[in-house]
This record gives sequence, structure tokens and C-alpha cells, in this order.
Amino acid sequence: MVKIEEASLSDQVLALLREGVGREQIQADLVQKGHDSKFVEAVVSEAIKLRNSKAMAQGLTLILVGAFICLMSFVLSITASATNLNFPLVLYGLTSVGIIVVFAGFVKVF
Repeated sequence: MVKIEEASLSDQVLALLREGVGREQIQADLVQKGHDSKFVEAVVSEAIKLRNSKAMAQGLTLILVGAFICLMSFVLSITASATNLNFPLVLYGLTSVGIIVVFAGFVKVF
């Protein structure tokens, strides 16, 4: 029977970061386990960059979705005004939803 392999060092660091453990504590724990301090610093730094890049990708996706919703709101509002229909749900509702989604994306990015 094959033993379950231990998770990679970067996966361990990411798990600790998700749990809320601080950067200094993670570095101290890994140095105590016998890893080189420069290597530990590089691994922790890259793990933090990876975590931040995932959040940034999600944020950019939300920004694009929100922009698309706003664009659809604009197009529907223009077509409704050309046919003399009052379309306040689209004008105010979809635009508001689009703006909220865009700001949610900004929160993820910044």
C-alpha cells in the first residue's frame, strides 16, 4: 500500500495563510523544521503572491461581468427610448446591479 504523500511546502504555506497564520509565524515554523531561511522567505513570498493573484483574477472577472451588465443596460435603455417605452427597471435596476458588481470586483482587486 502506498502512503499518502505529504503536501508540498507551498500548499502547506497556502493552507496556513488561509487559516490566518501570520507571515512571520509561518517563516519561523518552517525554519524550525530545518528549511533554509532564504528559501523559506522565497516560498512564503511566492505563496502570498499566488493567493493575491487568485483574488485579483476573481476581481477582474467581476469587473468585466459588471461592465457587461452596464453595457446591456445601456443598450436596452437606448432601444426602449427609441420605441417610446418607459423602461425604468432596466435603466435603474440593471445599471445599479452592474455598478455593484463592478465595485465588488474593485474590492477583490484592491
